[in-house]
Amino acid sequence: MHLLLHPFSESGVETLKPKKDKKKSAVIGIGNTLMSDDGVGVKVLELLEDLPDHVGVVELATGGMTLLHHLEGLEEAVLVDAVDFGGRPGEIRLFKPDEVDTVKTVGYSLHDLDMIKVLELARRMDTLPGRVVIAAIQPVSLQMGEGLSREVKKALPELARRIIETVVDFS
Repeated sequence: MHLLLHPFSESGVETLKPKKDKKKSAVIGIGNTLMSDDGVGVKVLELLEDLPDHVGVVELATGGMTLLHHLEGLEEAVLVDAVDFGGRPGEIRLFKPDEVDTVKTVGYSLHDLDMIKVLELARRMDTLPGRVVIAAIQPVSLQMGEGLSREVKKALPELARRIIETVVDFS
């Protein structure tokens, strides 16, 4: 249990209660903006305007087990990430988790688990949303460095458009 100290309470201690206004759907942007194109999942969130009221936006600097916690209680989720699927740089693909196999090639921490493995764990724990779509973009570089490659940056508006289209279809 987490506790918050509150200077205006009688005892000085209040319990942290879960949010009652949690959205039923979410766009979850995954990525590290210090690793060039890996930050695309976070960067595209800035372009998402006029989302339906039932859709929240979550920024995850890294995925891993943190993703598992953000999926709990959702009915639908769009996960946005840089994914090497062998496409053209900046190419966008939307797919469901069960449509792909995965081999994680980059990982910097024991906490940095493969997204598909985290989704499988959520399924086993019965916390996987009923509808999950992965909005993937083919990166040029996942090396250290701020800023997106020219190809990925150029594709951001199209990625945002396709994400919005997907969440509107959730309605």
